[in-house]
Amino acid sequence: MGCQGAWWRPGLPDRRHGGHEEPASREPAGAAVAELSEPRTYDTGVEHGQALLPEPPEMWSYSSLKEVESCPRRYVLSRADYPDLWDKHGYPRLPNPAAIKGDVVHGSLEVIVKALVKAGCLSTRAADAVAVLRDLGGYTAVAEAVLDEQLARLDGNPRISPGRREQLNRTLGEWVPEAREQIQTYLNRMELRSRAAGTHAVEGAPLDRPGKRYPAMEGDHPERELVAEALRLKGRVDLLSVEADGATITDFKTGGEDPTHHDQLRLYALLWNEDGEVNPDTLPAKALVAAYPSRDVPVTAPTAAELADLRGALAARTADADAAVREELPLALVGEHCGLCNVRGLCDAYWGTGTPNTADVPDSGWYDMQGTVVRQHGVKSWVLRETRSGKEVLLRTPNPSFTLPAGQDVRILGAKRTVDPDEEEALIASVTSASEVLTVTV
Repeated sequence: MGCQGAWWRPGLPDRRHGGHEEPASREPAGAAVAELSEPRTYDTGVEHGQALLPEPPEMWSYSSLKEVESCPRRYVLSRADYPDLWDKHGYPRLPNPAAIKGDVVHGSLEVIVKALVKAGCLSTRAADAVAVLRDLGGYTAVAEAVLDEQLARLDGNPRISPGRREQLNRTLGEWVPEAREQIQTYLNRMELRSRAAGTHAVEGAPLDRPGKRYPAMEGDHPERELVAEALRLKGRVDLLSVEADGATITDFKTGGEDPTHHDQLRLYALLWNEDGEVNPDTLPAKALVAAYPSRDVPVTAPTAAELADLRGALAARTADADAAVREELPLALVGEHCGLCNVRGLCDAYWGTGTPNTADVPDSGWYDMQGTVVRQHGVKSWVLRETRSGKEVLLRTPNPSFTLPAGQDVRILGAKRTVDPDEEEALIASVTSASEVLTVTV
């Protein structure tokens, strides 16, 4: 899949195996879902792209439902296994700095809030909170430790060159002081609730056994999983605050405000209502909060009638999602979102209708292109005949060692259009150190 006998960029080690960043919201198929005797296979048409397609997950989540509804093909290819490429699950993901930043803030809040709750602190402004933070090493140390964990997930990823990894490490390292400020802002607005007597001080209490499912006592519960078994739905609440008359569900959001965040909170309210293990007394969700860096936004909790309607709608959505995943070739929904898709290089529907011709791309515009490598033109340039337009494009490369497979069809992710002022009609594009080349096999 790509140049020099593989799809990775020149200079990147030839490694088929190793660690990687798991696709977001990946769930293993379980006993509740019928399994086939043999895995379904799908040839994506690129080198090392033979995919073993997954079955529907045992449990759907808010994010996985949204993903399969926006494009079933993307959902399935992201979670397929690629034994000819590496021995990890899913298609290797390119790092998304914004997503990593969000994970660092979330992860740091989880570490700090859990420590505060365990110590019985009700606020970061309380005197005893100083000792807790000191034991953790301070906000910066927590953020750096969580960032290191996030970056470690990229180890062995064949789509990331050493140079790109180094740049990512440097950029995110320089961002840590900003992360510290965000974490402090969230915590300074947060008023924690004391746990019921004995639940935070006894060794082996539920707080010390993450992953175990048990009733949520009065007090705060960071990163608590809620499950609706009958609906095959689950979700992880950033902060579940339980009182005698009901619960407040808070979801931390590091990006801009979005109405879909309200939908996610309403789904969490349904999960809280349905989870008989965590909420055995069926306490209502009395308040929902979308917490942004600058303010908290209250969201109206659904009524009993609205919960019933939501339950019916989600039952239908999960059934439709199951059917979409089980299709012999899941549907591809081509649109503007494809430009950010992690598996667009494997999707024939995208390459058939979703990519522009070079002549239609403005100067310095980034785009994806497909064509046949005709010949080498110079030390750092090649000629490629575009598949859709049939026209020849001069392709400039970053260095002489960047080679392309002559006579082969290739897909290039992240080419940059170049307009020569002395020859504006000439079709010229450039590949950079961040571009990817995939060799087409069919």
